[in-house]
Amino acid sequence: MVILYLTKNETMRRELFILRHAKSSWSEVDKSDKDRALKPKGIKDIANLAKAVKDTVKNLDLIVTSPANRAVHTSVLFAEGIGFPMEKILLNKKIYDADEAMIQEVISNQSADIKSLMIVGHNPTLSYFVNGFLPEPIFELPTSGFVCLYFDTPDWASIRKSALVEFNTNFILTE
Repeated sequence: MVILYLTKNETMRRELFILRHAKSSWSEVDKSDKDRALKPKGIKDIANLAKAVKDTVKNLDLIVTSPANRAVHTSVLFAEGIGFPMEKILLNKKIYDADEAMIQEVISNQSADIKSLMIVGHNPTLSYFVNGFLPEPIFELPTSGFVCLYFDTPDWASIRKSALVEFNTNFILTE
């Protein structure tokens, strides 16, 4: 589903991409939750997603990711797939066990110079966060689920539902 409105001022446009980490393994009982690795299916899904959205994220300025291994690995594979510089991937420990308000805070604290931002994290928080903006909620953001939100705001602290001008959930893969 895509809804598109013309933004009034392209200099105020903010692109927010939300990406749930790729499919991870639960079989490594000796590893902590933060250390869980991606499954081969997750690695393949992220490579396919990166190819599918490369044009959509062509203006990406920054990726902010949870420090969990599966989220970092997802971020790195995605960045490789779109030719994005690794030095523009930042780990933020707040994302790992965040609620929606903490995700909003992480986003709000980004520089106004950043126009296009990606957050890589976990459910259920990302689903709840995204649903706070969408006119019709998605049930659950699956692994490798990708949502695009576009806002007409002067900075990240100003994003809110009423500033949403476009969204795209077409890249949500079914498991």
